[in-house]
Amino acid sequence: MSIHAAPLPSYSLALMREAHVVFARSLGIAAAATLLLVLGGAVQTPAAMAGLILFTGLVVASERRLARNHPHPRLGIANRITLARAGVACLIAGRALDPDPLGTAERWTLVALAGAALLLDGTDGWAARRQGLASAFGARFDMEIDAFAIAVLAITAVKAGAVPCWVLAIGAMRYLYVGAGRLFPVLRPTPPARAFADRRRKAIAVVQSLALLCSLAPATPPSWAAAVCALALVMLAYSFAADIVMLRCTKQHG
Repeated sequence: MSIHAAPLPSYSLALMREAHVVFARSLGIAAAATLLLVLGGAVQTPAAMAGLILFTGLVVASERRLARNHPHPRLGIANRITLARAGVACLIAGRALDPDPLGTAERWTLVALAGAALLLDGTDGWAARRQGLASAFGARFDMEIDAFAIAVLAITAVKAGAVPCWVLAIGAMRYLYVGAGRLFPVLRPTPPARAFADRRRKAIAVVQSLALLCSLAPATPPSWAAAVCALALVMLAYSFAADIVMLRCTKQHG
C-alpha cells in the first residue's frame, strides 16, 4: 500500500513557481551582500555567514508553509516587503554576532537600516489588503519577522553597551511565550481575532522597535535608553498577559 500526498491545486502551482524565483533571487542578493561585507572588512566571515544562514533558514521555512496557507496564485507585494525586512534583520544579526565592537558610525548605520525596515512594516498589511492577497501565511510571516527583528535589535543594543542585559527580555518574550505553550496547553491556540487586540499587539510591537532604535542611537544617553526600554518591556508584558487572560476566558466560555 502506497501513500501519495494530495496534489497541489493549480493556483498553488503558479504561486510556488513565482515563489521559487523570488526566493532564489533573494538568496542571491543576500549572498552577494554578504560577500561585499566580508571583502570590505565590515564584518568577519563567520558572523556574515551566520547572518546568511539565518536568512536561508527563514526562506526555506517560509516556502514550506506558503502553498497551504496562502490561497492565492500570486505571492504579492506584501510578502516581498516582509522578505526584504527579514533580509535587513539577518544583515543586522550578522553584525551583532561579530565580536568586533560597534563604532558610532556603525550604530547610526544600523539605526538607519532598522528604521527603514520599520517604515516598511507599516506598508505590507496595506499592500496585501489593496491587492486582495491577505492570507494566514502573510499574517504569520509578518508576525514572526517582527519578533525576530525585535530580538535582533535587543541583542545589538546590548552588544553596543547602550542598555543593560535585561533588555534582552524584550527580544526573548515572544519565544518564551511559545516555549511556555509547550508546557501549558492553554497558551497554544492563537488568540481570537479581535480588532482592539490586534491593534494593541501591533502598536506595542512598534513601541518595542522604536524603543530599541532609540537606545541604539549613539545620541541617546544610557539612562534615557534604559528608561525607554523599561517602559517598552512593561507594555510588552502587559500585552502578553492580556492575551493569556483572553485565552483563558475563551476556554472557559467555549
